[in-house]
Amino acid sequence: MPDQNNPKPFPTWLIFLFQGVVIILSIAIGYFGNQFIAYSRSDFGLLRQAHAIMLENTILDIPDDPTLEYGMIRGMLAELEDPYSGFVEPATHEIMTDELAGRFGGIGVRLERDTQAQWRLYPLPDSPALTAGIQDGDLLLAVDDLLVSPHTDEVTLLAAVRGPEGETVSITIDRDGDQLIFDIKRQSVPLPSITWHLLPEAPKIGMLRVHRIAETTAEEMQSAIESLLDQGMTGLIIDLQDNGGGLVEAGVDIVRLFLRSGEVIAQSFKGEEVRIFEVDQPGPFTDLPLVLLINHNTASSAEIVAGALKAHQRGILVGTSTHGKTSIQLIYELSDGSSVHITSGRWWVDGQSFPLAPDLEVLDDPSGVESLRTALQVFNP
Repeated sequence: MPDQNNPKPFPTWLIFLFQGVVIILSIAIGYFGNQFIAYSRSDFGLLRQAHAIMLENTILDIPDDPTLEYGMIRGMLAELEDPYSGFVEPATHEIMTDELAGRFGGIGVRLERDTQAQWRLYPLPDSPALTAGIQDGDLLLAVDDLLVSPHTDEVTLLAAVRGPEGETVSITIDRDGDQLIFDIKRQSVPLPSITWHLLPEAPKIGMLRVHRIAETTAEEMQSAIESLLDQGMTGLIIDLQDNGGGLVEAGVDIVRLFLRSGEVIAQSFKGEEVRIFEVDQPGPFTDLPLVLLINHNTASSAEIVAGALKAHQRGILVGTSTHGKTSIQLIYELSDGSSVHITSGRWWVDGQSFPLAPDLEVLDDPSGVESLRTALQVFNP
């Protein structure tokens, strides 16, 4: 009698088929597993993993999502090891944009803290705020939905008061114990980038200080110089000390005011041909004697002005060597109004090296007085 406990063997072909399927599945699992891991890593899988571990295990207070995102962005950009690439939060980005544009949508008020660190309003002459009824010293309580306290920082407050021209902002104030609300339509408010005057000790010499280089700076400068010439100016000092720059093309436009012809700068971006900026027509001040004050904080487009004028022998540089920032950052606004600044290009002035050395060096001059005296000696040797 056959042994019924002895199982019937599998056919050999079936065993080979099973082994083949196992091998194919192993290869497929390995391939697609590696693909998945690679995809996860390229899609910041480790970051998501670390984030999940933190959420599950930390005993500390966890910041809100935007704060965590901002920290992640800063960390990512820090790995570029570039001091000029960075992340800017929404309020600061809005104010920086206003400064570079040379104007902003506002209501025309000055914001000042009192002795209790509370914010008070002081309307400017002929401003929307003054027309609406804001008075000097009104205590600011709220801007739209933003509640204002002594802990409210100036950047946040400025960003809240400013906004698109033509839109209305709600201002809540306290005046002698009464709470009042003013709905004020924002208007275009100029944000001057320069100041100027004739020097009292040398009334034929003009002093023009450039605070930042914005879209409007060349136009402002032309109007200021024309005014100074009408007052009898025969020589001009342009103060670029502590000027961190601004817009590259705005710096080029300033240089064009003083040159008859020639190249200003060359500029290059990754994957693009070199672009040459030249003087298209003689500027209005090609014969005006110039001295430029510079120091280590003179950077970026302020160095363009100093470097190009020196290259064309149109100005004497007085002070200390400049900062040496010849890189260009492009600004990309993110969906919440914040921005990332990425070093994307470089510029140079033919025949000049940066940091830019002065023609007349003045050391140990934190007040700038010695540089000014040296500049005057150029006009009156």
